[in-house]
Amino acid sequence: MIDFSCKKDIFLEDEDGLIVPMSEPYFRSKLIAPGTWQVLSDGDYSYLLEGDDEALLIDSGYGAGDIRAYCQTLTKKPLSKIANTHDHFDHTANNSYFDLAYMSAETKSLATIPFPSFAGIDFPRDYPVQIVGDGDVIPLKGRELLVFEIPDHAVGSLAFLDRKERILFSGDEFMLMGKNLNGGVAHWLAMLQKLAPYRKDFDRLCAGAWIMDASAFDAQLACAKYILDGHEGEPAEAGHFPSTERFDEAGRRIWKRRLPHPGDGPKNMNEGIEYKRTVHHGGTSITYDLRKLHE
Repeated sequence: MIDFSCKKDIFLEDEDGLIVPMSEPYFRSKLIAPGTWQVLSDGDYSYLLEGDDEALLIDSGYGAGDIRAYCQTLTKKPLSKIANTHDHFDHTANNSYFDLAYMSAETKSLATIPFPSFAGIDFPRDYPVQIVGDGDVIPLKGRELLVFEIPDHAVGSLAFLDRKERILFSGDEFMLMGKNLNGGVAHWLAMLQKLAPYRKDFDRLCAGAWIMDASAFDAQLACAKYILDGHEGEPAEAGHFPSTERFDEAGRRIWKRRLPHPGDGPKNMNEGIEYKRTVHHGGTSITYDLRKLHE
């Protein structure tokens, strides 16, 4: 068991107002499709999938407790493997509970790097890894997952297509509030066009932070094309990353569960803001850097 005891004086508050120490296991789950659960510990959601004779978890969160053991209470199918959408620690911290982790080559060297808020916790880094990429199939009998490389939010981002339940598991590459590109618009369009031939095979995007109708994919595709057709957009607004830390009347230090911990947010998020533009089109938005338009 990964020891979170050094964080016992930090408390996490969930969306219902329940406050528990960061050091204590916390799990919630919801059935979202046959043999498919959305699982919350801390960090982004994980997704548990049942195949014919075994189960698989997508992403492991970064909450205290054995997420594998918890998920095993939801399914009678043996669970021993995990697949990671990308390297960020809110998706990979608990990988070591599993016998094998599927991930991209770019993710492997980054997946074991903790966020600053986890200083003092010893996370195992030597768990078995199998590299997967474009066109590979993650074996899950009766429910094989087709792998796509779609890097932008992270350098090694993967999406997993579940044709049986018509779901694309997309990590953090699709957001309800629109897309803030790290790379160029041309690159993002190429990633979307890679997925486009398979659009008939999915109705939902199961992302790290929420579940979206697949029309969110259509909107991003249309918006990227719109930008490359010559619509520059408006100057992007400078942003800030608010802290969710508060102290209650008893003096307890409280953070919001699921939201980034204080100190873990993006650094220099307004760097190059003078070159950034935001385009609203087709019910979504893309913020991009003019200097990277055609990259």
